[in-house]
Amino acid sequence: MRLLYITFSILIVSCATSEMNVEKGTFQAIKPPNIYGNNRHLTKDENYTISYNANIGKNKTVPLPGITNQYTLCTNGYNNLCSEGVPANINYRLIENTLGFQFHKTTKDYKDVYLGGGFGIQNFPYGFFMFGYNGKSIEVGGSAFWGLVVNKASYGGMWYYLNDFTMGWTSDTEYFEYVKLKDAYILHSYGGLVLHASYYVGKFSLNYAASVSNPWFLTDELPISKSYDADISFSFPALLMQDIGISYTPHKIQYRLGVNQITGVEFPGQYWGLSVQIAYGW
Repeated sequence: MRLLYITFSILIVSCATSEMNVEKGTFQAIKPPNIYGNNRHLTKDENYTISYNANIGKNKTVPLPGITNQYTLCTNGYNNLCSEGVPANINYRLIENTLGFQFHKTTKDYKDVYLGGGFGIQNFPYGFFMFGYNGKSIEVGGSAFWGLVVNKASYGGMWYYLNDFTMGWTSDTEYFEYVKLKDAYILHSYGGLVLHASYYVGKFSLNYAASVSNPWFLTDELPISKSYDADISFSFPALLMQDIGISYTPHKIQYRLGVNQITGVEFPGQYWGLSVQIAYGW
């Protein structure tokens, strides 16, 4: 009897539709991690770097114009979902001030091509993979990163629930409710790609990095209560961060100071901050 009940519950859940038409929301978004490549000439086959990073700036609420819902609730006919592209008032709460730790290992072959990977913590953990060319005076490469983070969000919209499970004796169940959550803490993933280049002469180095990241990567559901999650009606936009800095390496310890700019890939606005890094390479 218990097995029959579990099977019955699974069938009900699998046939249920739960979607939220988001009207407004503010979602916390941390800056992408500071990944600059090696930023020095690698003289060994295996190389290691450990660094401490800080981003300094003012936390800002960034409007995201142009976001539209992929569906909205119909007001006529049988209450189903329609694609009408209703605008959504969505904002990012950009968190500029962060502290981080990072470690990576790089393997270099005789043609000056390197592969590497590592992990870091910027409020929450992330991992990354690197590849590129490391010559005597220049380095050009790319990276990909992915991590988990808990961010705060406030949002509201119409929740639509349809249980279309029928067995001849059970009718469809439809449910509409305006849901509003404030300061909900949500565990989700974030990720992105980085292009980085360095030019080094003696103890000094000039470094540039550009990253395209999604602070709510692969997030297509949001909680509407402690018991339910609902599909959301929009896609989170990506951020573009550019960072240019100069570093000084008297021996194995490297000191780097940079200026970064964050803007949107699909929305206007420029937001500036500072980046500081102390790294030890061996």
